[in-house]
Amino acid sequence: MNNTWVRLALLASFLVGVFVIGRVTGFTEELTVDGIRESMRTAGIGGFAVFVAIFCVGQLLYIPGFVFVMVSGLAYGPVWGSVASVIAATVSVAVSFVIVRTIGGQPLKDLNIKRAFLQKPLDHLQDRPIRSMIIIRLFLWAIPPVNYTLAMSGVTFRDYMIAAVIGMTPPFVVLSIAAGLGFNLL
Repeated sequence: MNNTWVRLALLASFLVGVFVIGRVTGFTEELTVDGIRESMRTAGIGGFAVFVAIFCVGQLLYIPGFVFVMVSGLAYGPVWGSVASVIAATVSVAVSFVIVRTIGGQPLKDLNIKRAFLQKPLDHLQDRPIRSMIIIRLFLWAIPPVNYTLAMSGVTFRDYMIAAVIGMTPPFVVLSIAAGLGFNLL
């Protein structure tokens, strides 16, 4: 149990460090819809790589994924915005998983909560991991606390990624199309 607290402290330190570096360097000031859109456009062909990198860092800074999905639709249009957002979201949740799992471990894997309404979802992750995570992703998409919680549970990377792609694709395509058609929801 002592090792768990050390790992969680290291994870918290890492996340605070990323946030502080983002603030000190001014990187977080560019994480606006207009700033991200401009970065993507000025980068030319490399704009997509910039978008993926910003999406990954943004997730580590606790910026919800739907913000980047909307920007993708605005910048690239409905079709390419949908493709870009699904690919970037997939890479982003994979990066979050690897970092959080590596640093924080799996403290939620054997957690036993006395309140059934809190324990039941964790039990479903063990019994039916892909199905449970698809349902979670359909409603909670690429929200950083969800990424972190799933990474610290006992789910495998493979199951996590299958569920992420299946669960995030429908809502992200709809958001990208809406943004690409000019419905600026932000």
